[in-house]
Amino acid sequence: MNLIIRLLLLLPLVFLCACSPEYDWRSVNTAEGNLTALFPARPVEHTRQVELDGEKMPFTMQIATVSDEVYAIGYRVFPVEMVAEKAKIEQKGRALMASVYQTMGEPMPEPAPAFGDVFSFSKEVNGKVFNVHVKILAANGIIVQAYVAADNQAPAQQVRQFLDGVKIN
Repeated sequence: MNLIIRLLLLLPLVFLCACSPEYDWRSVNTAEGNLTALFPARPVEHTRQVELDGEKMPFTMQIATVSDEVYAIGYRVFPVEMVAEKAKIEQKGRALMASVYQTMGEPMPEPAPAFGDVFSFSKEVNGKVFNVHVKILAANGIIVQAYVAADNQAPAQQVRQFLDGVKIN
């Protein structure tokens, strides 16, 4: 089962942990100082093994919820010796992007979105339609997936603020 499907199935549990439907924006410096994200609530962190491009690797997720909206980043910091290998990092970023499209049941377009572009899906899970907005980054020895998922239309301003706030340092 792919990472996004697992996360969407965890939504009810995450919703139970939500304390307030208000946005409380905060800047979070994470990924060993390699990544900054602007979350609308305090995120929780989980790390698990994922397979990208035929290689298993640890992938860390930070997830925050506001009402029925999920704001999340997932990232992999590669060993320091890979930082200079831009082509390998971008290859892993493309594999991450391809896995998102595969999970959503959509073919990856040609040409694929550029790193940093936002792409969106509507996906039915357990009888509810989720709107998902995704941004993939790959640079400086790190790959990042940022997304917002909601079973309604999350406010465009909040989606943009979150996705624009995710930056590789």
